[in-house]
Amino acid sequence: MKKILGINILLVFLIVTNISFEVLAKKAAIVIDFDTKEVLFEKNADTRNYPASLTKIMTLYIVFDYIHKGKLNYEDEMLVSATAASRSPSKLYLKKGSRIKVKDAVNALIIKSANDVATVISEKISGSERDFAKLMTTYARELGMNSTTFKNASGLPNRAQLTTARDISKLSYELITKFPEEYKLFSKTSFKWNGKVYKTHNKLMLNYDGADGIKTGYIKASGFQLAFSAVRGDKRLIGIYFGGDTGKQRNERLKYYMDNAYKKLNITKTSIKKIKKDNKNNMSINNKYSIVVGTFKYRKNAEKQIEIIKNKYPKTTNGKKSTIIFIEVSGKKLYESRFEDFTKKDAYGACKRLAKYGRDCFVRL
Repeated sequence: MKKILGINILLVFLIVTNISFEVLAKKAAIVIDFDTKEVLFEKNADTRNYPASLTKIMTLYIVFDYIHKGKLNYEDEMLVSATAASRSPSKLYLKKGSRIKVKDAVNALIIKSANDVATVISEKISGSERDFAKLMTTYARELGMNSTTFKNASGLPNRAQLTTARDISKLSYELITKFPEEYKLFSKTSFKWNGKVYKTHNKLMLNYDGADGIKTGYIKASGFQLAFSAVRGDKRLIGIYFGGDTGKQRNERLKYYMDNAYKKLNITKTSIKKIKKDNKNNMSINNKYSIVVGTFKYRKNAEKQIEIIKNKYPKTTNGKKSTIIFIEVSGKKLYESRFEDFTKKDAYGACKRLAKYGRDCFVRL
């Protein structure tokens, strides 16, 4: 009898251990071609793990969907409950009984990754975070995220809240496809709320050519996570990385995977340089970088943005050529407001200065 009991205990231990290893032990990554959905790289892409703050991508997806359906408005004010106010950092330190607008909450989730705000949104939409998590899982199934279960709106630790790199790539694809205008918010590097400027956690977006979003994540049990997207030569790639030992290591690995994927498609920085070098303007090869200070549906808005940046930040833009560039992203025709003729160092320095004032800015080669 004792021998049988001992065997049963051992079996339970092995099962629990194997589940833990399946969930936690492996790093995972995937890179997909946005247009074709072809997988250009994958590693443990179906290994289940904790999504951490990548959970907020689904929270935002539902917010955007509710706005499009007329169930929610950017100007709606949401009440902060005691439960929401008690959520642990990262947070805005919202006070019980205070209110926050939906538009501010969206920026807080994207840029600050605020856990208290995630709970506020969940309670606004579903009454409780528990019910909102059920709604999130329902959305996940509709999007084909069959290995994902959500248990809260923020990604705070919960043993039953699991996903895969492949599922997060599907979610990222759907958000960019269905909400292209809202997706532009993910390229913001900072936002201002209640007199304080909050800067993005997505450091790779600040120095990766063509980057335009989307979300970082971290809890101790998962390591450092990142869902990422970039466009080069009109080709968008989506990259997902799970289980980074540090934020820097996570960024370096995903950068490596993304670069290799672009090389497979014969889209490299070398080919971009060649185009610039052959340009009739004969631009100096050292001053080949541009900064993008806004993307707009209408050209007149893009022109207005150029004038605003010129007038308010002359030290940043003095001596730089301003231009409006027509682009197409996911079938949408947009206009980018750019300043050109920067060195790489000066371009990133310019964006950092503009970010201090809550201005959107990213670098293009």
